[in-house]
Amino acid sequence: MVLAELSLAIAAVKGVGELIDSAKSVAEVASSLDSALNLSDRAKKTAPVKTKGKTEKQIEQQLEKYNNTDGESTNLGAIVQEVTDAKTLKHELYRMGTKLDVKFGRGTWDKILEIRAKRLAKQKQLEQDHRDKLKELQEERKRFWLEMLKVIGLLATLTVFAIWLLQYY
Repeated sequence: MVLAELSLAIAAVKGVGELIDSAKSVAEVASSLDSALNLSDRAKKTAPVKTKGKTEKQIEQQLEKYNNTDGESTNLGAIVQEVTDAKTLKHELYRMGTKLDVKFGRGTWDKILEIRAKRLAKQKQLEQDHRDKLKELQEERKRFWLEMLKVIGLLATLTVFAIWLLQYY
């Protein structure tokens, strides 16, 4: 997880937490809540990006063939920051959920997460169905053009045979 992504997600979740205190309905914080959840998801999915100085780049060039990391920092400070930010984000999400439950009734946060998970799954399924339909259409077009090629080949063969027959008979 990228530290900047985590920090942004934490700030967004804290901001939503503050909005909850003054909101009269969940609808008032819905867009902010959506942004916070999306940032949280992005922070969990984003691969870390290395920022290196000149010396680090030179060392990396010399040791490149021995490097088996996937772009993740091995610096202890960066690892500690990443772990603590991830835990902070998890805690802030929990606090925000608790605030929503206190303000709008028990189970509100769980219901929001449940509905969001269902809709994300539905969206993912629709995207997969769309990809499958595109793939099927592509295969159908491929079969069509192969059949057309066969027909053209057969017509060309019959034409050559007819010309041969006309010349010699």
